[in-house]
Amino acid sequence: MQTMAPPDDTLTERFARLDERFDRTDERILEVDRRIAEGLESTNRRIAEGSEWTNRRITEGREETTIRFDRVEGDIRELKKSVASIQESVVAIHATLTRISVGLALTFASVILTKAY
Repeated sequence: MQTMAPPDDTLTERFARLDERFDRTDERILEVDRRIAEGLESTNRRIAEGSEWTNRRITEGREETTIRFDRVEGDIRELKKSVASIQESVVAIHATLTRISVGLALTFASVILTKAY
């Protein structure tokens, strides 16, 4: 038994519909590619903006930290000077009290010795 092939018009029509489907698929693929490219550009732009903002904040923080450390170091130097001056005052007071103690001891000793004789 001999099979009959579909007429040429039917084949041509089927291939035309397949071509249309491929064309629509190609259009969809191009649209997806375009949207991906737009998303990539937007993402890259946002990442660049975020990086700039982050770098600016780091720089500002570093500058502020440097200023604060300089201020703290200045305060420490002033405190060291103050402590040194207080230590000198304490040494001077100690020397004065020692001299007064020795003077009082000698005075008491001379008073006791002069009253005893």
